[in-house]
Formats: sequence, structure tokens, C-alpha cells
Amino acid sequence: MLAAALLALAPAASVMADEPASESDRFFLDEAASACRSGDFPAFLWPFANSSAVRARYGTAAGGADDFPIVMIDYSYVTRASERLFEANGGDPRQLVYVQVDFSTGPGGVERVDWVPGRFEPDEGDGPGTLIEKTGPGGSLHFRKAADCWQLTQDIRNKAGAP
Repeated sequence: MLAAALLALAPAASVMADEPASESDRFFLDEAASACRSGDFPAFLWPFANSSAVRARYGTAAGGADDFPIVMIDYSYVTRASERLFEANGGDPRQLVYVQVDFSTGPGGVERVDWVPGRFEPDEGDGPGTLIEKTGPGGSLHFRKAADCWQLTQDIRNKAGAP
């Protein structure tokens, strides 16, 4: 009897778990869906990086939904760790560690994102500018087309001292 009651509640609980928690999550889910429909991977990475709801919806085969290494703030990608410090310290921009992000498409349509933290020379466009010095280990993110969107298949984090 208890099992039947729990089974009756299970669909409602799963529907509630699928609902975004905030207006921000709904916005990012809409942006991700639009990027998926148009096949625009760089446009997909932004909501994927910035929303655990997007990461949960589109699934990750590598890493947890809350353990993504980069996030975009004001048209620039920064490390997730520095974004957490930024938030914890009242929005002090000196806490942010900017990263260079390079997109490429590999064999079999694998979308690859290479990222590395560094110091940048400002330029006239949006973003941190031109990378002038790497300041730490970065990583590589690999996404494969799955159904009607992309899924993270590898999250490779370089160790300190690695090239």
C-alpha cells in the first residue's frame, strides 16, 4: 500500500524537479533551447556554463551539474572558483580570474572548448582582451551532439604545471 502511494507521488515529484527554480533559470533554459534549435554551439555554452538548471536539463556525462569550471560574467568567461569569491566578497571585480576560451569542432562533430586563465591586454571589443600571460592550468571541455542538443562528454582539468 505504501509502495503504491509512493509510486502515485513519483510522477508529480519528477515534474516538480524538472521545473526551473527561478526566472533566471527559465531565461537560461530558453536561451539554451534557442541555441540548440539554431545549431549555435558558442551560444549554447553561455547558458550551459551559467545555469545548473541547463546543465541538469541537457545532462552531463562528465562531472556534476554544479561543478562546471567556467562561467560568463559581462561578456567574459571567468573561473567558477573566482566567481564564487566575487559573489562572497560583495562583487569585488579583483576576485575574478578571466579565461581565454577557444572553440573548435573535432572529428565526429565533437565541439571542443579549450580554456585557460590569464592576464589580458584590454582591447576595444567586449571581453577581457588579448591574452598576454597564462596564469594557471586550464582545461578542455568536449561536447557531443545528443538528440536535439549537446551533452558534455569530457571535462578535462589540467593540473598545475601542465602545459
